[in-house]
Amino acid sequence: MTEVHSFGNLPVIAHAWNKDRTQIAVSLGKNDVRIYHKQAGKWKLMHTLTEHLSRVLAIDWAPKTNRIVSASADYNAYVWTYENDTWKPQMVELQRTSRAVCCAKWSPQENKFAIGSSDKNVAICYYETEQRFWAAEMIKKKPKSTVTCLAWHPNNQLLAVGSCDYRVRIYTAAVKAVGDQPQPSKWGNIANTGELLHEFQSESGWTHDVAFSPSGENLAWVSHNSIIFAVSSKDPSRITMEITNYLPFRCILFVSESTFIVGGHEFSPLIYNYDDRRGAIEFVEKLDQQGASTGRQAIGEEGEFYTPYQASRLFDQPSMQTQSPEPVTTHQSMITQIVPYQTENMNLSKISSADLFGQVVIWNLSGK
Repeated sequence: MTEVHSFGNLPVIAHAWNKDRTQIAVSLGKNDVRIYHKQAGKWKLMHTLTEHLSRVLAIDWAPKTNRIVSASADYNAYVWTYENDTWKPQMVELQRTSRAVCCAKWSPQENKFAIGSSDKNVAICYYETEQRFWAAEMIKKKPKSTVTCLAWHPNNQLLAVGSCDYRVRIYTAAVKAVGDQPQPSKWGNIANTGELLHEFQSESGWTHDVAFSPSGENLAWVSHNSIIFAVSSKDPSRITMEITNYLPFRCILFVSESTFIVGGHEFSPLIYNYDDRRGAIEFVEKLDQQGASTGRQAIGEEGEFYTPYQASRLFDQPSMQTQSPEPVTTHQSMITQIVPYQTENMNLSKISSADLFGQVVIWNLSGK
C-alpha cells in the first residue's frame, strides 16, 4: 500500500524527514528549503529557509540532534538549528570549494557530516567548539571528477564516495576533533582522515548513487549505463555486476543485508537481491504493482484511461503513428531520490521516493 503526497508541480530535487515523520524538508529546484508539517492529513508550509543564493541540491535531516544540512549550487553548505521557533543557519567553512556542492550526508552518530562538490572536493565537516563554527577537513586524494553521491558506513568512520570519473572510493573518515577513536573495519585499517582504502571502477557511466548495507559489509552502487554493481568486504577485489534492460537508475538503498531497491528513469522502484557468496545480483520484482491509475484521468480511444502525463505523450505523437498506452505507475516522472522512512528489526519496512512532478511516495515494504 502506498501514500502519495504532492507538493505542487515543481521537481522534488531532495527531501528529508524529521525524527517522528511529522515534518518533511524539500528542495523544489529553487534556492530555498521548505519545511512542511502534516496537520489533519494535509501538508502545511511552516518554514522557508532562504539563505542560499542558488538551487538547493541536497538536504539531510539529523533525527537525534534535529539539525538540517543543506547544500547548494551557490558553492555553500549550511547547518540549520531550530531555536525559539526559528531555523537559524550557520555557514560551513568550505574555503577550497569553488563550485556547486552536490551532496551532503550526516554521519550515523550525527557528530559530523560529509559533502561532495563538482570541483572534485570531498570534505568531512564537524563543529569546532572553541571557535564556534563548522569546519571542513578536506580529503587530499580526491576523485578526478564531480562528486555525485556519498554513503556513511554504520561504524561512523568510513565514507563511500561516487563520482563522474566512473569510480566509487572508500575513504577513512575518523575525525580526532570530535573524539573519534579508530575502530576495526573489514574494509581496512582506519587511521588518519581521508586515507583511500579501496577504489572500484564502474566500466563506464558516471556513478549516481552508492549505499552500504545495514552491517556495512556490503556496498552497492548504480551508474548511468543502467548497470548495478555490488562488492563485499569479504573479497573487495570481486565486483559483481548486473547489466539491466532498464533505463538508468538514479538512486539505491539497502532495505536489508542482502536486498536493495533502485529507482530512476524507470518510474517504478525495483527490488534486487545481492548474494555475495555466489557473486550474483538477481531481480526480485517491481515495487509498484498497481494495475489501475489513480487521481485525475483523461479518456482515450476505445475507453482506455490515461493520466495527464500519458495523454500528453500520446497526443504529441504524429497522427500517422499508433501509440500503445504506457504502463500505469504511481510515479509519472523520473525518481530523483529514495530515503528511509521506517525501520523494523534492523530492516526497512517503509521508504519514500520523490520525483520530478512534485510527488513524494511512501512505500510499505511489509511482506516483500
